[in-house]
Amino acid sequence: MTIEIADRLIKLRKKNGYSQEELADKLGLSRQAVSKWERAEASPDTDNLICLAKLYGVSLDELLSTDEDVDTIVKEQVKEENKEEKDSSITLEDDDGSKVVIKGSHFECLDKDGHIIKKKPKDKFLLWLDTVDGILSGATLITYIFLGAFLGMWAYAWIFFFVPEIICSFIRAIHKRNANNVNMAFISLFTFFLVCLFLPQYIPTMSKSLWHPMWTVFLAIPLYHSIVGSINKALGKKEEDDKIVK
Repeated sequence: MTIEIADRLIKLRKKNGYSQEELADKLGLSRQAVSKWERAEASPDTDNLICLAKLYGVSLDELLSTDEDVDTIVKEQVKEENKEEKDSSITLEDDDGSKVVIKGSHFECLDKDGHIIKKKPKDKFLLWLDTVDGILSGATLITYIFLGAFLGMWAYAWIFFFVPEIICSFIRAIHKRNANNVNMAFISLFTFFLVCLFLPQYIPTMSKSLWHPMWTVFLAIPLYHSIVGSINKALGKKEEDDKIVK
């Protein structure tokens, strides 16, 4: 499809008072198909060309006449075919005409007119926090192996795997200025196992039967978030800000 013919299709459609949606309905096609014709990204097949000519009251010669030479037309056709071969994509379309085009590991969001909706880049802070989380997790793994291999703590030192997320949750809370981002569930679990499982193994004077009273530490989770939620509400913070977001 040449630009000249695509422009003619636009002029004929508007001259006859059709929107892209109305024309698509008459031809039994999607609005996107008509839009591609008018952007010279695709060509109507023979049946559609005949329907267009009859609908607009013109001959096929009038509809398809062009001043471009054969070589130019052939190059455009080859370029279009190569583009279609390379563009092995999956398109998900919504009722309002907007769609998401998935190409390999990339995707594009398009509005109903086919314009790309700019995607908000990932927060640089989150990228930095992911790096910190990875470093802390790696350091925890090395620490666990060291404690297990040299001090025989294989059965107890695993509780330190809670630490990276606890640290990162405090960093998120500070960054977002919202205490609800603190991972109180991990803090409660870490405290519970530290007191009931880990410390009694290495502090002889410490009781080893603390499982029953220590379960109360989990009550801190709803209590903490209830208090913080009330404070946030009083300060006028939005409800979505109260969620723990990693």
